Amino acid sequence: MPGVPDALAPELILVNGRIHTIDDRTPSATAVAIRDGRFVAVGSDDEIRALAGEATQIEDLQGAAVVPGLIDAHNHLQTTGQMLREVRLYDTRTIPEIVERVAARVAETPKGEWIVGRGWDESLLAEKRHPNRHDLDAVSPDNPVVIHRVWNKLVCNTAALRAAGIDRETPDPAADVLYSGSFERDEQGGPTGLFRDRAKEMITNHIPAPSEEARVAAVAEACRAYNAVGLTGVAEPGLYPEEIRAFHRAKREGKLTVRTDMLMAAWGFGAPETEEGLEERFANLGIGGSFGDDLLRLEGIKLMIDGGMSDRTARMFEPYLDQPDHRGTWVVEPMRLAKLIRYVHDLGWPMDIHTCGDEAQEWVVSAFADAQRENPKPWLRHRVHHAYFPTETALARMAEAQIPAVVSSPFLTNLGEGFVNSVGPERASRAMPMRTYLEAGVPLAGSSDSYITDFNPWVGMHAAVNRRTVTGRDLGKAAEALTPAEALHSYTMGGAFASGREDRQGSISPGKLADLVVLDRDPLAIDPDELDQVTPTATMLGGAWVWKAES
Repeated sequence: MPGVPDALAPELILVNGRIHTIDDRTPSATAVAIRDGRFVAVGSDDEIRALAGEATQIEDLQGAAVVPGLIDAHNHLQTTGQMLREVRLYDTRTIPEIVERVAARVAETPKGEWIVGRGWDESLLAEKRHPNRHDLDAVSPDNPVVIHRVWNKLVCNTAALRAAGIDRETPDPAADVLYSGSFERDEQGGPTGLFRDRAKEMITNHIPAPSEEARVAAVAEACRAYNAVGLTGVAEPGLYPEEIRAFHRAKREGKLTVRTDMLMAAWGFGAPETEEGLEERFANLGIGGSFGDDLLRLEGIKLMIDGGMSDRTARMFEPYLDQPDHRGTWVVEPMRLAKLIRYVHDLGWPMDIHTCGDEAQEWVVSAFADAQRENPKPWLRHRVHHAYFPTETALARMAEAQIPAVVSSPFLTNLGEGFVNSVGPERASRAMPMRTYLEAGVPLAGSSDSYITDFNPWVGMHAAVNRRTVTGRDLGKAAEALTPAEALHSYTMGGAFASGREDRQGSISPGKLADLVVLDRDPLAIDPDELDQVTPTATMLGGAWVWKAES
């Protein structure tokens, strides 16, 4: 019998695989056919081989497990690319370790150039204190050094303070500005080098901004690293024009190999004066969300309206441990926040809003649900990220309006001890209650919030399933853990739904974009404690291999 005409035949067929499609209609298969960057058929080897034409290329997967391309629903890709070139401190457990890594970078850096690192967490350091300028001065008297905590604090050395013009005479930040922050002083009134909240800008505003070429290079470097762990899609939140420009250039130059939904930075990111005119800016763009193509879209707007858990700035209904009068901080005043949410909704932009505290989350999701009920725009996928402690009201409003919870599951592992220090072990065990979200009918999406923590999605899935901190502490596994299949769903269809891409991403289904990952083991057939050891051997984007292990 004659074969299928080449004009209709698949360009590529993959056979002999164990394919987890994440499509309820055909949950498993052994073969897929691909044409024009999309899946055209999924089924058995014999069924798919029968579609081949003379020019069809057939590749044998040799029994390997295959899953859809993975999606991180809240991920700072461009900054992660920059972080990969900085001093990485995420696994440090003592201050001398931190100092040693800074010293190694000083040794290879020209005198006077800034050195930046990030990732330390005082709750995991043996000394149980913050580093300070004196620790850094010992190895870097001439290079300004800034080392960022995992979240919302930094420490700098004396050279950096000098470059910023900060000394004991420098006044404290204005106390009447929301989230203005502070810098720590020693007994003589001089700065220790520790800066919190927006006060960090007193230092960071003096670090030379990266060039456009450096930003494009960061995108390219992050894409290589992301493809190597199976990521083919991210939502990139909180971007300024120069960062959007770098993404656009990276795409034009063929360096963007991760589908990226860009969200513009809005209220809550900087000092109030930097936010003047935002309403007019968004209105005058003349477009709504999801403007672009399948590789790069201007998708939405991000707001940050409270702080974080381990630094006790998330806005809570109940006070923090041993601080009966402290419930965290608003970054945007709540009544103003509700008006801004309705304004952006009416313009037609989806929003991704940072909510760590339960009071903050309840305010935001209620405003989302009210906006959708009063002016229905169901195609706008408003969502909340982090979403640590939903109240019963928040759960009901999220289910009502199908507001996704974008959970940063690696935080449970890497930042969980900080949660315990802030709210105690019992409350911390209920953080990011993924089982509760699913049972309430709330859409769930996985994310890392990299660069804050590890971008590897298998680390995120492991955390969602095992719910242990780096010290081995149980954070409510019995009540809130996901199954491996549910964790995989959160990084595939869950991520696609969060940004309104479920019609073309998230599963291996006919008509969808041909994004998939070939793995060294089957994530649904191994001991769940081994999920963080799953390693891709190849990653495909739009029918083309963008990464292979041998490369």
